[in-house]
Amino acid sequence: MENGQKYMLNIRNLFGTSSGVVCGVEVVVALLDGGTEIDRLNFNGKVGPGSDGYSRSYIGKPGLRAEIISGPGTVTLKNLA
Repeated sequence: MENGQKYMLNIRNLFGTSSGVVCGVEVVVALLDGGTEIDRLNFNGKVGPGSDGYSRSYIGKPGLRAEIISGPGTVTLKNLA
């Protein structure tokens, strides 16, 4: 996207436990413009516990926010202006 806003998406604590063993899981993240979903990202694997998380760049229009719609963990979307 030309002249798009640059963001850094970070996911933390993406894991589950099975029989006491930490294992990978799936999380679905929605990128929202106001209340409208404009993109959906799927992540599979294990991030954490206790790590800095998994980061990935994203380019989109200004003012976006991220929200987990399925799965565990936390997500942040930082504006890199």
